[in-house]
Amino acid sequence: MSITSKFRHTMFIVTALGLSIAATACSVAGDKPAAAAPQPDPNKPAVLLVHGAFADGSSWSRVAERLQRDGYRVTSAAVPLRGLTYDSAYIRGLLDAMPDKTILVGHSYGGAVITNAAAGSPKVKGLVYVAAFAPDKGESLGELDARYGGPATKITVPQNYPLSTGGTAPELVISQEQFPANFAQDLPADEAAVLASAQRPVAVAAFTETTVDPAWKSIPSWYLVARDDHMIPVDGQRAMAKRINATVVEHDGSHAIALSQPTTVTELIESAATAAR
Repeated sequence: MSITSKFRHTMFIVTALGLSIAATACSVAGDKPAAAAPQPDPNKPAVLLVHGAFADGSSWSRVAERLQRDGYRVTSAAVPLRGLTYDSAYIRGLLDAMPDKTILVGHSYGGAVITNAAAGSPKVKGLVYVAAFAPDKGESLGELDARYGGPATKITVPQNYPLSTGGTAPELVISQEQFPANFAQDLPADEAAVLASAQRPVAVAAFTETTVDPAWKSIPSWYLVARDDHMIPVDGQRAMAKRINATVVEHDGSHAIALSQPTTVTELIESAATAAR
């Protein structure tokens, strides 16, 4: 055999050996079972998370991860943000499909939504308000925002959205320049900027429609006061928490406290869940 032939033969063996090793490695990697998803404990209440205005379900991602890890069945709702009446009916539909023991959690405007959605529901064993509005009968968010000196009217920008019946209706977004300092000042600047760019507009009807039958009058409630909140001033949060006779926890944090302090938020939800068992 010539030197050239021997070289080619050797290279063939080396290449074949390399392919065999690579195939074996891929096979081993492919056969490795994926990490099992956390399984909910049937003895624990389910948790329905309701986000607020200018946000979406991902605002609960860090809390949901912790709850699931601790054995809770979690649903993060995608609130339409089309008005208090519409949104409350939508969440009530989700609630009706939940297990018989459910903890309902609302952030910001989501607090008004759960206040209305849970009224008369035998499934809801606890309401948890996270830096949230907790309106009484006949109150609107616009009224509460003005009463407690919130900045919503100063930092939002109006725009219109089309109605299925024709015409348009007004909605609001927070100015991207104002969002980080008012909504998420304790998050990294780049993360706050992403939240500002991805915020979901809320219909003006969310601020003008009034509460009909406040669920907190008949369902045990918990309230997390965010002491550094620039959207719902801390005095307003304390006043609403006292009025609904909630079990109150206070913690330093912005309006985006579910992202900046997820462990604190999770602990309060689990306290409500433990009381409901």
